[in-house]
Amino acid sequence: MEKAIVIGGSIAGKFAAKALSRIFRQVMILEAGQEWTEKTPRRRVAQSFHPHVLLKGGQEAIEKLFPHLFDQLIEDGSIANNFTKDLKWHHFGSWKPRFLGELDIVQQSRPLMEWHLQKRIDEISTISTRYETSVEQLLTEPGSQKITGVRIRSLKTGKEEELYADLVVDASGYGSKSIKWLLEMGVEVKKEKVKIGLFYATRFFTLSEAEPLDWCNLLISPSFPENPYGAYIQSIEGNRFSVTFSGYANEREPKTTKEFLAYAQKLPVPDVTSFLERAEPISEIYIHKIPYQEWRRFDLAVVPEGLVVVGDAHCRFDPVFGQGMSVAAMEALELQRCLEFSKFLNKGFTGAYHKRISKIISTPWDMTITEAFRHPSIEGNKPIFHPIKQWYSKRIYQLSAVDPNIYLRLVRVMNLVKSPLHFFHPKVLFAILTRK
Repeated sequence: MEKAIVIGGSIAGKFAAKALSRIFRQVMILEAGQEWTEKTPRRRVAQSFHPHVLLKGGQEAIEKLFPHLFDQLIEDGSIANNFTKDLKWHHFGSWKPRFLGELDIVQQSRPLMEWHLQKRIDEISTISTRYETSVEQLLTEPGSQKITGVRIRSLKTGKEEELYADLVVDASGYGSKSIKWLLEMGVEVKKEKVKIGLFYATRFFTLSEAEPLDWCNLLISPSFPENPYGAYIQSIEGNRFSVTFSGYANEREPKTTKEFLAYAQKLPVPDVTSFLERAEPISEIYIHKIPYQEWRRFDLAVVPEGLVVVGDAHCRFDPVFGQGMSVAAMEALELQRCLEFSKFLNKGFTGAYHKRISKIISTPWDMTITEAFRHPSIEGNKPIFHPIKQWYSKRIYQLSAVDPNIYLRLVRVMNLVKSPLHFFHPKVLFAILTRK
């Protein structure tokens, strides 16, 4: 196949471009932002200042797309750790057990990850990037709705141009125009939305004391309705820590040093407060807000051939669960597999691909909305079996604090390496029904 276009040079766009480069002779990324060459947060990307958790399923997908990337990241300061040994996690009133388990994770700041991805993209001769370029419209084949390219506008000169391609991949994020463009073509894409009213507030710290911590990451999960407050401390490169607070249903975010410390004191355990009393702030407080998590059901719409939608443009998750980057990588790997299997873009490719990635999306989506709806003020359409899911998942969370086997099963599903059916092993069912 000759040419593919990727709308958006985001992390999801980079994953998609790498997958496409295995099949297409030319891949062009169209990015609205300026060219970026530093290991610093990108302009126009507010999330760059916040932690980006990479789940094991996503890490495995990225390693297949970009072999040896994690070796390079570790050489550049990324931190390798063991999920069950190095994460100190408090949830539903209890601490999870800590032990050396099977899931090893590599973590770093988003800017470091994105810089290495861009470096690898730049090394591929068949991938090019046009910066400061806005995509204005989809182009269609005369007499049909098949997508044949895009109309673009230079943000520097205002000049417009038409670009043609065999496949257009929309990885432009939550602000994607695909829904609008498709509606103009008579195609309606339904949405599943949950109004979470989320904020997250992040500040970076260092520790001057020589005494080491007994954890790599510290997580205090919200446990609605009893504890609506959440916190996450992540170790990152450069001997730094990101401290992030979260709140739902339009909870007021901490904007000052005094408010940041006061928010820590609302948590059910004192560990974050103790850390902040020892640590030295090295940045301002960065605030980001997410009103909704939203799944745009392209898999249920008759989307014209020649267009596929990935990443946040397809589904924006609650970022507190750290699923977005991993899902985007898994979607890109699935795109590569589908293209390698098809060899050409036959009729039905778009619909089949969207249905396949809906299976990737469904597990993390169900996990996030099951927890969100525990909050009495969070709105949205609740699935018919929702109360049963909430009861069962809460039992899993509670038992995972006392049963390492159940905790391992929870970790595998959370990390997208096993499906939720992993929770229905006879031993798990027996424990749920018999233990108090």
